[in-house]
This record gives sequence, structure tokens and C-alpha cells, in this order.
Amino acid sequence: MNIFGHLKPNIDGAIGYFGLTNWWLSHFSDSERAYIEQKYQPMTAGVGGRSDNNRPLTQGKIRFSTQTIGMFLSGLSSWFTHSQEDRVLARRILQKAIDVVDPKQDIFGLHFTYQALIQAWYKDRDIIPQALEETVKACQGQISIAPQAAKAFRKEYPTRPLVAHVGYEQLTIIRDKQGKLKEAIQIAKEAKKQGWDGDWDNRVERYEKKLLKQK
Repeated sequence: MNIFGHLKPNIDGAIGYFGLTNWWLSHFSDSERAYIEQKYQPMTAGVGGRSDNNRPLTQGKIRFSTQTIGMFLSGLSSWFTHSQEDRVLARRILQKAIDVVDPKQDIFGLHFTYQALIQAWYKDRDIIPQALEETVKACQGQISIAPQAAKAFRKEYPTRPLVAHVGYEQLTIIRDKQGKLKEAIQIAKEAKKQGWDGDWDNRVERYEKKLLKQK
């Protein structure tokens, strides 16, 4: 018998499909689960074999999905970004994605999960004491997989330039504001070397001018 005893509900929908039942039941309260289900009402979820219902997270049988677990969780978190209270839920969802996604299997899912986590923490930097530190950690996490992500993007979209990289960009901004200009320059140069879109030359020039003024 599990910790929920005989009252454990039968979970189908996307939560059941992706094997997230225990996490869903143990990491959210009854009221939080009800709120998440009430708010999450996608027009399409990239899944098949499910009848229409207003609780797609936990109801309806899913036979297949075009999403990975990382993309599903990242997409779920995007419904909870507009208020401080909602972002608490978003960060818990995104942390689960980081815990379960294998970068060798789903580098895109992990890349965009870190991006969403960066944004979810940074918005609360003036409210939550540890938010800036957590933003930096998320930036560093996305940067740590940047070479693999760049390789995957080029393979998937060979005729397109690389997209912007939120981790590199946000971390240069943070280090600039902290007065850590040498680190900001190094980060910008690394991002440019890897080929990520951005105004890296302008940033380097701006930061170098600030350094000269400090001398």
C-alpha cells in the first residue's frame, strides 16, 4: 500500500502518461492541484487518443504524445507566470523537469526549461531574497549545456542561425549590475564564440569602456 492508502485517485491524462503521478500527489496540496487543473486549459496539447475534457492533466487516456516530458513540464509552467503566487508553482514544476530530463535524450526540453526557470526567478528578484542567486544558478545551468544545445539546434535547423540565449544574456546583465565587468565580458565573448544570437560585440565594447573608467 502506498502513502496515499486506498484513497489514492486514478490519475490519467498527461500526468499519468508521463509517469508523474507520485510527484503530482506528493508535491502539491489538494488546493494547489485543483488550482493548477482549473487554470491549465490548453486548446491543444500535442497529444492524441484523449477525449475532450476540462481536466486534461489527470483525465482522459493518452496513447501517444509528440511532447517529451521536459517540453510538457516547461509548457505547463508557462501557465503560471503572471503573479508571484503563480510563479511559486511554476518554479516547482520547472525544477521537476530539470530533475528528470536527460540532456542526451532531450536537450531542447532542458534548454527551454532552464530558460523558463531563469525568467521565473528573475521576475521576483526584488521580492524574494534568494531569487537573484537562483537566477544565476539557472543561467549557469543553461550555459553548462549550451554547446550540446547549439549542436542540436544546428542539426535540427541547419539553414537558420542560432537563437538568442537567455542564460548568457541574463548573466551578463547581472554581472554588469554587480560591477563584475571582467566576468560579463568573458560571458559575452563565450556566447559569441558559440554563435548564439545577441549584441555581444556591443556588450563587450560597453563593458570595456566601463572598465577603463574604473581605472
